[in-house]
Amino acid sequence: MFNKLMDSDNGLVITMNWITDCLFLSMLWLLFSVFLIPLGPATAALYDTVVHTFRMGEKVVYRRFFRSLKRNLKTGIPAGVIVLAVGAAGFKIWNLLGAMASESQTGYALLWGFFVVLMVVLGMISFLFPLLSRFETDIPGLFRNCVLMCMANLPKTTALSLLSAVTIWICMWLWWPVIFMPCLWALAASFFIEPVFAPFLPSEPGEEEEQ
Repeated sequence: MFNKLMDSDNGLVITMNWITDCLFLSMLWLLFSVFLIPLGPATAALYDTVVHTFRMGEKVVYRRFFRSLKRNLKTGIPAGVIVLAVGAAGFKIWNLLGAMASESQTGYALLWGFFVVLMVVLGMISFLFPLLSRFETDIPGLFRNCVLMCMANLPKTTALSLLSAVTIWICMWLWWPVIFMPCLWALAASFFIEPVFAPFLPSEPGEEEEQ
C-alpha cells in the first residue's frame, strides 16, 4: 500500500510535486528579482521552466531554470533595466496626472487615456521576457519583435495585461500570495503566449532525464 501511495504516477504524489515546484520556482524568481537587476533573466527563466515543466511534462526543473537564467543574462539584464525605468516613469506620470485629475476634467480624461496606454505597455512587457526565453535575439530585436507580436495579437495582449494587473494587485494587497503567484502567472500567461510563439518555434528535442 505504501509503495502505491508513493508511486510517481499516483495522483497525490503528482499534486504534491506540482505544488512544491510551484512554490520553489516562485521563490527562486523572488530571490533573484528582489535585487531588481536580474529581474529580466529571472522572469525569462521562470516562464521557460514553467512551460516545460507544467505543460510539457519535463522533469529537469531547477537545472532548466538556472540554465535559462544564465543563457539570458546578457540580453535580459539591460532589457529588465529598461522595463524598470519605463515602470518608474509611468508611476511618476500617473501620480502627476492623478493630481491634475482632481482639479480639472481635462486632467481626468488624460488620466484615463494614460491608463489605457499603461495597460497596453503592461501587455507588451508580459510578452517581452517569455519572448526572450524562447528565442535568441539582441535587445533591439527583442523589443521590435515584442511590439510586432503584441500588435498582431491585440486580444491576447489585452488578456495578458489584465492577467498581469490582477496578479500585481493581489500580490500588493495580500502580500502572502507572492510565494506562488509568479509561477501561476507564468502558467496562465503561457496559454495566451504559446499559440503566438508556436508558428516560429522548431520542434524541441526531448530533455535530458531528471537528475
